[in-house]
Amino acid sequence: MDDGLKTEDWLFVAFIATLPFPSLFRPEFFSPSIQISDLIFVIALFCRAVSIARNRRSIRWTWFYVCLAGYALAVTLSTFASVDPSQSGVKLAGKFYLIGIAVLAFNIITSATVFKKVLQAWIIGTALSLLFCLIGIFLFYAGLTDPEQNLVIHPIFGSLPAGNYPRIEGFFSYPAMFCNYLSVSWMFAVLMVSVGWLKPAKFRLFGISLWIVAFFTLTPGIGGIFLSTGWFLKRTFERSKKRVLSRAILFASLTAAAVLLFIASVTFVAYSPTGSTIPLANGEISRSHRAEAWRTALVTFWQNPIFGRGVGMPIADSRYTDPSGNNQLLTDAHNTYISVLGETGLVGFITFFSIVGFILYGLRQRDSESEFYGIAKFCLLLAFADAFFYQSLTGSYEDARHLWALFGISAAVAHGFVSSPTVAPVTSVENRL
Repeated sequence: MDDGLKTEDWLFVAFIATLPFPSLFRPEFFSPSIQISDLIFVIALFCRAVSIARNRRSIRWTWFYVCLAGYALAVTLSTFASVDPSQSGVKLAGKFYLIGIAVLAFNIITSATVFKKVLQAWIIGTALSLLFCLIGIFLFYAGLTDPEQNLVIHPIFGSLPAGNYPRIEGFFSYPAMFCNYLSVSWMFAVLMVSVGWLKPAKFRLFGISLWIVAFFTLTPGIGGIFLSTGWFLKRTFERSKKRVLSRAILFASLTAAAVLLFIASVTFVAYSPTGSTIPLANGEISRSHRAEAWRTALVTFWQNPIFGRGVGMPIADSRYTDPSGNNQLLTDAHNTYISVLGETGLVGFITFFSIVGFILYGLRQRDSESEFYGIAKFCLLLAFADAFFYQSLTGSYEDARHLWALFGISAAVAHGFVSSPTVAPVTSVENRL
């Protein structure tokens, strides 16, 4: 493939740029779950198929497809074994779509030029979303507190006590999903500034905006951003011989991640007729609604260990009263590992994590790689550690479009490009940050 971008390349770039706007531009003549990015993807996939049919493009062959095919077979079997095959069948179509995202990304990103365009599109889309969120925060404190009018605000406080503060969800359905998306965006921005694809001044502005908005999501996923940032800075300062500082930063980031995970696991704020209480202040430790969702979802898995309860089926039963006095029911596992087990059983779990394992193995390979690949692979590994491994402990993200895009992008980088650019020595990264 030459470095000139074709129609399908630009369409995929547009698909990436629209990922942070799932609730905007929904075509009214389609299902409410259909997004504008989905339509762009279908057109991009069609254009790619036409290019292949006309021998203008070829398919990149790799064992990655075997892992994807294994997962496709697993979710199909889980659908047939589902307690409600018709409902699971609808979700099955979504699973194939997600797999398609990874396949298309892997085949589109065959050069450093396309990779750069994809990352730029991701950052531009995120930057626009952050701008709307910052405006939304400002308008909230200016008096526009109605989520029906201030679209970036989440309408409920969840496990947090009601107060004069916004919970930011951007244009996603939940703050946790938005935070997960932002965590990937953060590491992409770090990657770009590290290889000289993003100017330091723009990176700082982007980073400050992202951290402010991520804080207002008020979700445990923020701990993952601390984790990935600490690990990156540890490596950076180690290379500049600042070992004490690097270890201190890593320790602080690990502590922050652990504290937020602990808070998500226990009931931090509980409802009381006389007002919200903090059980930990009285020496009381009880599992949170998330932990109860984990427990009940595991029960579902034990009852359906091979193929699970069915793709898209409710697998948890966590009933609780939130600090505002509202009765809530969680049917989602709020944990990717348990969610995959509960919905698709061991068959789905093994094949799903074979995809993740294949990508991580490729990213860990360091033989005869350029400095560019070293930086890119390390940042992608950190994106996985944050958005997937850490945040999956407190949320179910196996069906997130942006994560499957990350799968495909990471697999493409691990597979290698036709050519890669030269970058400044890694020791200069500290100065860029």
